[in-house]
Amino acid sequence: MSKNLKNKTFTGFLWLLAGSSSQTILQVLVLSVLARLVVPEEFGVISIATIFHGFSKIFSQLGMGAAIVQKKVITKKHIRTAYTTSLFIGVFFCILTLLFSNNVAAYFEMPELSRVLKFISIIFIIDSFISVSQSLLQRNLRMKFFALTELISYLVGFGIVGVSLAFMGYGMYALVYAYIVQALTRAIMVSYLEPHSIMPFFDTKSFKELFFFGSGHTIAKTANYFAGQGDNLVVGKMLSATDLGYYSRAYQLMVAPVALIGQSLNIVLFPALASIQTDMEKVKKAYYKSTQLVAYASLLISAILFVNAKEIVLILLGNNWLNVIVPFQILAVGTLFRMSYKISDSLIKALGDVHKRAIIQIIYAICVFTFSYIGHFWGVEGVAFGVLTAIFFNFIFMTHLSLLQFKDTWSKFIKLHLKPLILSVFVFIFAYTTLYVLRSFELNIIVTEIIYLLLVLSFLLIVALRFKGVLGISDEINAVIKKIGKKK
Repeated sequence: MSKNLKNKTFTGFLWLLAGSSSQTILQVLVLSVLARLVVPEEFGVISIATIFHGFSKIFSQLGMGAAIVQKKVITKKHIRTAYTTSLFIGVFFCILTLLFSNNVAAYFEMPELSRVLKFISIIFIIDSFISVSQSLLQRNLRMKFFALTELISYLVGFGIVGVSLAFMGYGMYALVYAYIVQALTRAIMVSYLEPHSIMPFFDTKSFKELFFFGSGHTIAKTANYFAGQGDNLVVGKMLSATDLGYYSRAYQLMVAPVALIGQSLNIVLFPALASIQTDMEKVKKAYYKSTQLVAYASLLISAILFVNAKEIVLILLGNNWLNVIVPFQILAVGTLFRMSYKISDSLIKALGDVHKRAIIQIIYAICVFTFSYIGHFWGVEGVAFGVLTAIFFNFIFMTHLSLLQFKDTWSKFIKLHLKPLILSVFVFIFAYTTLYVLRSFELNIIVTEIIYLLLVLSFLLIVALRFKGVLGISDEINAVIKKIGKKK
């Protein structure tokens, strides 16, 4: 990458990381409050509703936003055509949801789901209205504002409206209104930051230029979405709304660190790699550096979360959610596979190989449904293990497709993970021993958690500063570590 693009990319990642960190902390606090005010069964109903909302959102955009980011040169015709297409399909799916909400509720045997779907359907139109503006923020690497819109909209929607209504006894509808307010807040902010004409306009030539990439992206994203939600559908149908409440909370806790680093890298890498897509050496270098960052981060996070699962669940969710502990531990093992997949996903999208990516995502979705169904015979824990297996296969397939782009073998990729793996083993042993000793003192659980985290993070920082040469940490990561060390 050029120095300017490299700096913009890394700065953009740090902004997204800061924004995601703040939002993750906020989400954890909000979840901790809501878990004590909304029962597992109601969380289960909301989980099914958000699955259908997310699915419709993918089709309502038809990949137009992603095509705006990927295309080397865009015009006002491209922007207005993409906006008009997204808005039209968003209205269509809103009407479709209103018509078939009763049927969906009957299938899952959740009567209240019908009313919830009718409320949430308005979000299809809101999100379609700003899909192109969001993509322009991403294309222009304005990650500071991208991160702030996500953080502020969540704060207003869930942190203020959701929590307030939950305290007032609105139950699951506190979550419904929170989703709607979040979407409205985000729409207002994004429209202000990246304004464009809202008058409908359609240019056939522009549509065709965007549609080839957009269609492949939509197929892949749809398959990936079903892969991400297939386990919830299986639990909701084959087990119960209560089981889905437990499982969805375990999943949400596990996904938090993935969103923190993997998703942040995905958002910023896609436009950055797309801008240099013709220079494969630069693309290759960026891919492997990102892979190293993900390897260190994900393996360390897995080790810390697995050891600390019981305290995390008790502090954040309370005693009524103990059934979340084991599935959370199982899902936490797959953090590397989820994060690494995000890097491969950015690469393949940037290079435009979206149709091969779509095939892999279809296979991934089939794996999730198959292994989740097999696992449900052993309850929520079995579903979690089935999902872990599917995630592993997706990681293998996407990495292989990425290596094919460079005509590289697996040996270099595996070598990048050896040192992070060794470090994570030492951290796991230290974390397990530390927590075992702390538990023996029978201190207050929050005090125990604070001491545990301080000791583990201090140990990790000392090791990183002392053995950075041996660990093979890149200059960019090393610079961040040094800054943290100075602040401490």
